[in-house]
Amino acid sequence: MVEDAEMKNPYELWLNQACESEVTYGKYLSTIGRFEVWIRENYGLEAREIPSRWRSAKYESLAATERFLDELKDVLKDYFAYLKGCYTPLTVNCEISVVISYLHAFDIPVKPLRLKHAYVTYHNRDIEKEEIRRILDHSSVRNRAIDLMLYESGTRPDTLVHFRFKHIREEFLGHKIPMKIDLTPDILKCRVSKRWTFIGEDGFEALKRYLTTRLPLKDEDYLFVREKPKGGKMGPSAVSQAFNRIVLKLGLAEPEGTQGKPKDLRLYCLRKAFRKFMVVEEAYKEFWMGHTSTATHYVSSDPEYHRKLYAEGYKSLRLYKPEADAETIAKLREENVALLRKIEGMERRLNKIGLNLGVRDFLNLPENERAELYKQLKEAYERAQSRRRKP
Repeated sequence: MVEDAEMKNPYELWLNQACESEVTYGKYLSTIGRFEVWIRENYGLEAREIPSRWRSAKYESLAATERFLDELKDVLKDYFAYLKGCYTPLTVNCEISVVISYLHAFDIPVKPLRLKHAYVTYHNRDIEKEEIRRILDHSSVRNRAIDLMLYESGTRPDTLVHFRFKHIREEFLGHKIPMKIDLTPDILKCRVSKRWTFIGEDGFEALKRYLTTRLPLKDEDYLFVREKPKGGKMGPSAVSQAFNRIVLKLGLAEPEGTQGKPKDLRLYCLRKAFRKFMVVEEAYKEFWMGHTSTATHYVSSDPEYHRKLYAEGYKSLRLYKPEADAETIAKLREENVALLRKIEGMERRLNKIGLNLGVRDFLNLPENERAELYKQLKEAYERAQSRRRKP
């Protein structure tokens, strides 16, 4: 490739053109970073210099242009082969497509490279509610709130780490349950338009317990921050690592094998569980999860209608039984007091006829003995009543 003056900030020019969200920006930058390391180690080239080298070759001569493209195509084929030996087919296509996007942003005419039959080699298995409860019981206050929010909202981990206080402020401070979370385009994948999702009572209580230690918060403050060093921004890998440590500690999954096979129980299983246990029309689940499909264009645009649907579906999603409210508890106490008085009265009657027998003992007797004792009790009661009626 022909040397030329260095172009200023080629990554920034490309990313500002290709990315519409902070999430996508970070992913693309990370992906091109892996290509940058590989091409430097294997060819001694700098990925940042490719656009300026292309322009230099293009304006020099036709032969220089053809030579540049031939060399670049060989590099890309080599990198494509390297990816196939390291990643699953879907990941290979994602990685190479980002590199091609970078080259196309500067009008470098290279053909896309793709595996025709991309598929997922390993599938995450279904996670059961009892397993989620065990993981939550062994999690820190922050990680418990994170895992419950992922499970109850169906959001992606790389979306959740970009949640700021402004996305929940009104609903959180207003103690609205289900609590709506605003999903703005800058934190969503696939360039979808603004939408929302919810969390229920369990998720809200876990979030409130965590945020209590950090209030007051400003609108631009992240909901979840690193514990060490305190206050730093979290990445999805940190959330995933915390989840994986507990999974392995509890023996819920086997460690990754020597052949690179991933664990079958990973953080994304919480998102998968949301889809499994949330009972609601499929289009609304797609909307809340941030998916793009034709069906999502026809769902209601009324957040309160969504809240009503979520509240109904939450009954099947919920991990813990709801606690009774104060009114219900008071009513149950009154009923218990009345029941205890009845039991005490029956025991006094039994003792009166010489049957030193508690009610629980009476109920545990065989049916024939219980019937005979009941008959004696009834006869004794009738005799007592007849004596009261005599003048």
